[in-house]
Amino acid sequence: MSESNNLPQAISHKKLNYLMINAKKDVNSDDIKNADSLEKKEFDESINNWEKLTKDVINTLNKRNENLLKDKSSNSLIALGAMEVHLNMALQALNAFKKES
Repeated sequence: MSESNNLPQAISHKKLNYLMINAKKDVNSDDIKNADSLEKKEFDESINNWEKLTKDVINTLNKRNENLLKDKSSNSLIALGAMEVHLNMALQALNAFKKES
């Protein structure tokens, strides 16, 4: 009740208009849920695209196509092998993430 005692008895149209213009907009919980849902959907699409491309790269590497590896140094081949190992570990991490979701 003491809060209502602090309210002015009257307010000018100019002051009211100023307050309305500068007031923060109400945040609708549905808007927040929709934004979260959209962000999750975009993330899921990115992860799925990454997974597909990664599997394609690994399958290509597993074929050991001579044309792809021709004229590569031994250091390049070692680096490619290390990359393949890391991609496989990343896919395993993704599968663990998906199980928790």
